[in-house]
Amino acid sequence: MNDDLSATRRCVKCGLCLPHCPTFALTGNEADSPRGRLSLMEMLERPAEDWSPGLFRHLDQCLMCHACEAMCPSQVPYSRLMDRARARLEPRRPWRRRAATALGLALLTRAGGRRLSAVAITAARLSRARRLPLLPPALRRWLQLLPPKADLRLPAPPKPAASSARGAVNLFTGCSGDLFDAHTQAASKLLLERLGYKVNLAARAHCCGALHQHAGRPERARQLAIATARAFADNADPIISFASGCSAHLRSYPQNDPQTQALSGRTTDICDFLVAHGAGALALKPLPESVAIHVPCTHRHCLDPSSIQTLMSWIPGLQPTMVTAEGGCCGAAGAYMLTQPQLSDPLRDAMTQRVMATGASLLVTSNIGCALQLAAGLRQRGVELRPLHPAALLAMQLSDA
Repeated sequence: MNDDLSATRRCVKCGLCLPHCPTFALTGNEADSPRGRLSLMEMLERPAEDWSPGLFRHLDQCLMCHACEAMCPSQVPYSRLMDRARARLEPRRPWRRRAATALGLALLTRAGGRRLSAVAITAARLSRARRLPLLPPALRRWLQLLPPKADLRLPAPPKPAASSARGAVNLFTGCSGDLFDAHTQAASKLLLERLGYKVNLAARAHCCGALHQHAGRPERARQLAIATARAFADNADPIISFASGCSAHLRSYPQNDPQTQALSGRTTDICDFLVAHGAGALALKPLPESVAIHVPCTHRHCLDPSSIQTLMSWIPGLQPTMVTAEGGCCGAAGAYMLTQPQLSDPLRDAMTQRVMATGASLLVTSNIGCALQLAAGLRQRGVELRPLHPAALLAMQLSDA
């Protein structure tokens, strides 16, 4: 495992990152800023006995939103350093914390865990379990994030001959696609078929490893990356992901690892792929509605930040308003919305206010975590505005031809 933290010394402490750091904006504490956290990472070179609880707390409170990297004149690889720092911290955490993290990851990323999660989600939707005060806080919070089940009404798929004229693509569903984002998966498949592609789905869901990587478990993340690469090794067709977090992580797979280097270059986010290959090729019905566009941090800093807005411009009559034009983070950040509620909630509330201020009747975002986070914030304010993936809205507006 590469845990070299020497690149922390590339930071010149200029402070250009400070106005762009969501946690520093909330707390005003230098230890919650990028340059403050880089200084804390240097403390990890000392014996573990010198590590204070504050060191753990401030490094854990980083959202990994990449905003600081986009502004850094010294090009400090901040996110990579944070992953390495958390990998050093993880073995030193209390065993209860490590066990809880392992359980949470298993429930999301392992096949048996996902089946158990699916049963629990169904039960929660049929009951009032999410309101029971006796549930553990983290579980109650998780249940509160679950949206009501909703079916996406999509046009009929094209005839098989028409859906393979341009070749084949692989659709990466990820570990949570079936659990939380089945409608986006179906919409992405339909759009690709309408464009003339045969869509290959992996025999079973695979996890990209992002959650493990950012939770200080790089070896498990590497195992998952290798498993994902092997799952798509039988063809050289493009790999398309419909979750911006997965897209960004797949594209960041190590180039010096022969088992994963080819996969990163083959991966494209569904929004970016549609912009590159679908302009003018999709027949879309008009939609005279206003839409609030939320561009997640991963899409804004790791992918093409303009692709979502471009896709929305294809729908005749749609009136878009960008809610992330001035940056900002909704506080989802993978498991962050479960483990750091004291910072996640204020970030969510601020972004929810931006959405409500647009007066939009629709909301789109390309990250399932952001969608769950924003929907929960809107429900708390009595606003039933369910976020849709841009691909889902496009698919809903496909003509029936």
